[in-house]
Order: sequence, then structure tokens, then C-alpha cells
Amino acid sequence: MNPVASIILKDRGRVVIELMPEAAPNAVNSFISLASKGYYDHYAIQRVVPGWCVDVSYTGFGRPECRYLIESDAKRSAQYLDMVPGVVGLGGYGENMVCGSEFFFPLAPMPSIEGIYPAFGRITEGLDLILALEKEELKPVQSPEGLEDIEINAPAVPVIIEKVTVDTFGIQYPEPVKLDIMPETGGWK
Repeated sequence: MNPVASIILKDRGRVVIELMPEAAPNAVNSFISLASKGYYDHYAIQRVVPGWCVDVSYTGFGRPECRYLIESDAKRSAQYLDMVPGVVGLGGYGENMVCGSEFFFPLAPMPSIEGIYPAFGRITEGLDLILALEKEELKPVQSPEGLEDIEINAPAVPVIIEKVTVDTFGIQYPEPVKLDIMPETGGWK
């Protein structure tokens, strides 16, 4: 049985995701590790790009513990998931085929990033909550240094991830295999 994540959006409801270790094992390990440590809890969704995605974080959740890179396992699996609404993907530095800890939800088919960023789970409940974020009133946010070429809009009324839990059904998942390089804002060390 695959692990199941529950994301509680404060005052909105629950998004349930079946994590797919056979599609992206290291991405799933990363997500489970950070969720189990509470690093996603009480976090405001940082970016919504209508017609593209809900980008939960682009800053490693503001935590040094979340600022690491893993090799993208987007192309490694026979159980590859298309990057379409209803999946969850792991973001990072696509041109270098590495990912970080940040996850996102596609709002439209994203064929241009398939095979670059791994889709690591399928939403089984609450897709309507994710899709509704596209219609939220948004406010522009000043881009951090190094990300000036990216337009960043956040929900005008913060959308808070109250808590993320993962039921692994008794299976122990390892820590993610991390790379020895670390990201800086907008680039590489």
C-alpha cells in the first residue's frame, strides 16, 4: 500500500495525496521526511500562477533544514506520472536535473517540465481546493534576489497549510539521498 499524505488547509479543508514511490522514490522520501518533522506545518502558500501552478514554496520553506538538493528522479521510473492537474510535483533547478524540498500543484498540463521535475503523487481528495486557489485574489510579491525574472503573486489572504501528516502503513521510508551541493537564493554555491 502506498503512503497517503493529508494536507490540512486552515479554514478550507483537506487535500489527500497518494504518494507514488514507484514513480519518484527519492522525491517521496524527501516529502515524507520533511512532513514527519513538521517543516510544512503552519506555512503560507507562497505563490500562485494562474494557468500554471500553485507553488507552495520557492524558499525551502524558510528553513535551513529544507535547503538541500536531490537528484531528480523524473526520468528513472517506468511508473512515470504526467505533470497535469491532480498530481503533486517536486520543484528545483530543472536545467541541472536537481530538485529541492519545495512541492507544487499543476493547474494545467505542463508538458514542458515533464521528465525534468518529478511528479510524486496523485490527489485523491481535495483537488477542488487546489484548483480554487487559481481564482483567489492575488497580490504581487517582491522577488527575492536571484529570482527577479520570476513573477511572484501570493494569495491576498494567506492560505495556510495548518498540518501535513503521512500514513506510511507501517513501512519505514529512508531519508532522501541528498547531493553534496547546496542551493543559494537564485543559484549554486
